[in-house]
Amino acid sequence: MGNFPTRACTDSRLWEGFTLKKQPMNKILFLIPAGVILAGTFIFLSTHSHGDDSVCKENVARLQALESADISQTEQQLQNLNQTAASSDSADSTADSDTAVLSDIEIRQAFAGSVIIGDSITESIVEYGYLDTDVVVSKRGLNVGAADDQISTAISLNPTHVFMAFGSNDLEIYGSAASEFIDAYKAQIKKIQTALPDVPIYINCILPITDEAIAQTPDLGYYSDYNEGLVSLCQEMGCTFIDNTSIVESSSENLYEPDGEHVIQDYYPKWLSHMAQTAGLQA
Repeated sequence: MGNFPTRACTDSRLWEGFTLKKQPMNKILFLIPAGVILAGTFIFLSTHSHGDDSVCKENVARLQALESADISQTEQQLQNLNQTAASSDSADSTADSDTAVLSDIEIRQAFAGSVIIGDSITESIVEYGYLDTDVVVSKRGLNVGAADDQISTAISLNPTHVFMAFGSNDLEIYGSAASEFIDAYKAQIKKIQTALPDVPIYINCILPITDEAIAQTPDLGYYSDYNEGLVSLCQEMGCTFIDNTSIVESSSENLYEPDGEHVIQDYYPKWLSHMAQTAGLQA
């Protein structure tokens, strides 16, 4: 700055090839005030020079136009970056909420006042210590048609939400007759709805069964037909179908027991969290 000529605008060649480059984003705080000071300096000098005023004014106007354009473009880039960052944060939040697994304490808090009715897969919720029998009403080897006592117990608990999980044992009873399984399920749902008309009911899918297990017990292969029937049943009865398939299919570890039908402990917090999220249960 100390070597500026006193007649800054007397020679237009002084400015030939003078261009403003777009600066990196991290220099914006320096460039804006520097540009303003630079433009002001030349305006001041031009008003006090005795040379060609028209050339001076033209060059000053050119500098101001370039400076304004550069600042405008930089501001737009800043706005675009802010919008991109905000969108990214929102997407990450959504993804996190979709995959969140509740802690053991949160599971107990979420299911307080609810009831889960089912067979041996459901009974393992108690065996692994996630919930107690004041929430889980189950029995090993139970099929939905033989669950009268469990349904009565569940009703007597006067729950705020009812979750049902049947089908694994029913496959070996009804085989290809999926409609009979659906009719038996429908009868139990009606009992609950009659006794607890304002309580929402959630029906869990039958988990996929491995090819090895189906090879040994072919009737297990009808699980997809049963699930299709459950979806239609839920639509008819005003219940909510819970599809847990992605828990086992997207897992990086094998969540199945050696029998290819039951699941290991790591499955349970994911399942319980999925049920809670579907029903809107708060921990």
